[in-house]
Amino acid sequence: MSTTLTLNIRENIQTPGQKKDYNCKLFSRVATEYDTATRAMSLGQDPRWKRRLVAMLPDCPAPRCVDLACGTGDVTFGLARRFWDGKVIGVDLTEPMLEVARARNEHGNVEFRQGDMCRLDLPDRWADIVTGSYALRNAPVLTDALTEVRRVLRPGGHAAFLDFVKPAAKWRAIPQLALLKYWCGAVSIAVHGRPEHAYIAESLRQFPDRPTLHRKLAQAGLPVVASERFLCGTVEVFVVRRSGG
Repeated sequence: MSTTLTLNIRENIQTPGQKKDYNCKLFSRVATEYDTATRAMSLGQDPRWKRRLVAMLPDCPAPRCVDLACGTGDVTFGLARRFWDGKVIGVDLTEPMLEVARARNEHGNVEFRQGDMCRLDLPDRWADIVTGSYALRNAPVLTDALTEVRRVLRPGGHAAFLDFVKPAAKWRAIPQLALLKYWCGAVSIAVHGRPEHAYIAESLRQFPDRPTLHRKLAQAGLPVVASERFLCGTVEVFVVRRSGG
């Protein structure tokens, strides 16, 4: 993909099909340097946020866990360490990301699978825990992803997500998106040679603002039960609980 096309991110993620294809190509290209770029973009805070995501989950004996958009496996391995007597499946759309994750895997209770978070190859109510770091924002159709999370979670099961969040007020959202675009793009040029991660701002532009996202979660039967925000409120870890039978 040319640099020109990479810079025209907004035009290339307009439809669900375009967004899925763009994500697959983007994360395949950046897989080997992804961890370096993510740590740099977060000013070194990304590992701490992911540890907090895992720590905020409730205790659960021998849980079955699914880590969506698992990437190189940071949260997957965090789940394996905390729930050593459970089973953890990491799912990602891109095989190059999974190759990095499998090479890092030292846990006997971890399995990695290529798959789509909007169409998981898992039975209904299979999982006790679902997680995702920077996952929901990348879903081609958010409602499809939330439907799948609820489907695979058992009643009363928990899911935890980490992602950038957008304020409802435009006067706050506009400078945040601009800062993300140019900061993440600059770090990406330094690491990858191209402004790949300017994508973060464009995907967040399409994503619901924080109050709307929380409402959508509740409407999907996944009400938020705990939340912590970081980096001046621009990043959030939130835990949801599957309601209903």
